[in-house]
Amino acid sequence: MPDPFSATRCAHIAVVGAGWWSQGWHLPHLSRNYHAQITAIVEPCEAPRSTLNPDLKTTEELQKLYAVPVFKTFDEFLASPEAEQTDGVIIATTHSAHYEVGMKAIGRFHVLMEKPMTTDLAEADWLAQAASKSDHIFMLNNTANFRDSTEKVHNMVKSKIGQVRSVNCYMAAALLWLFEDPENVGWIKPTGSMQGNGFGLGQMSHALAWLYFVTDLEPEKVCCSMLHSEKTGADITDIAIVHCAGNAIMSIHGTASMPFKSYFESTKHIHMKIFGSGGVLSYGGEDQHPESGGLRLELFDGTDQHLPGFYFENYQAEGDGPESLQVFLSGCHLNVQFTKRRQVNLKL
Repeated sequence: MPDPFSATRCAHIAVVGAGWWSQGWHLPHLSRNYHAQITAIVEPCEAPRSTLNPDLKTTEELQKLYAVPVFKTFDEFLASPEAEQTDGVIIATTHSAHYEVGMKAIGRFHVLMEKPMTTDLAEADWLAQAASKSDHIFMLNNTANFRDSTEKVHNMVKSKIGQVRSVNCYMAAALLWLFEDPENVGWIKPTGSMQGNGFGLGQMSHALAWLYFVTDLEPEKVCCSMLHSEKTGADITDIAIVHCAGNAIMSIHGTASMPFKSYFESTKHIHMKIFGSGGVLSYGGEDQHPESGGLRLELFDGTDQHLPGFYFENYQAEGDGPESLQVFLSGCHLNVQFTKRRQVNLKL
């Protein structure tokens, strides 16, 4: 007898926030993805604006382009028939709005939230607690963490490096144009309980999410120093020493001060070194240029292994989305399948 659920391939997704990242990545990716169907867009501004993309479409244009309704608020969406047909939501609002939308979404929908998670540590804790009590997926869109290369590094650290003793993390980017532009309020000005804003929150969160994943380290104490832009007050260079559980220590250096050449050429420079009881693992290169670097494993037993290719974040605008989106859609689909099977079983 054929499986009555095998034809159900689409996860029904609403996109909350229609700014430059949603218009350039999330919405086009979903529209091209065989396993996804957009159910709604939520955007309060009829004509979204961004210094990062001056040609954003209006909500009216988005409604026509994707043939879905556009709601001004998340509450309006929640009260709509479209919400009843939605499996998951992608939250790509301003960073400060992540918490409010996320708390309303957790428990009702699967959630893929853009990074950084929140602008307030307590809010991040509350979101994590709520997500842990839900039977729905809650993911942060740290695309580097979902790549095969990252899983390979994680496995090598566990099986070859032994007890992690120290870590060196370096990330440099050509982003002064972003953090020294007074119009980029969401990237440079603090909100709520924030004491500042800039490269540390907006960019180092990418590298640190990867680092904590591959090492399984838990930070306990931080000592840091920052250099701030004279134009905007945003931090543009960050240096920190992080003491972790298990007597491990991390040295972190991040800066936005690389010279800008072009969008293709001026990618992030990332170099990670993880020292442990078994040896050292090095992973580095220029983001989006796999040929620029790779992985090296040097062990005390004489092993010296080189694996070419540096794969970190995946923010290609083409195609049907990064690995993180594929995992999210797969999770939504599997949950839908399980729920439908359970409903049929209950009826039987």
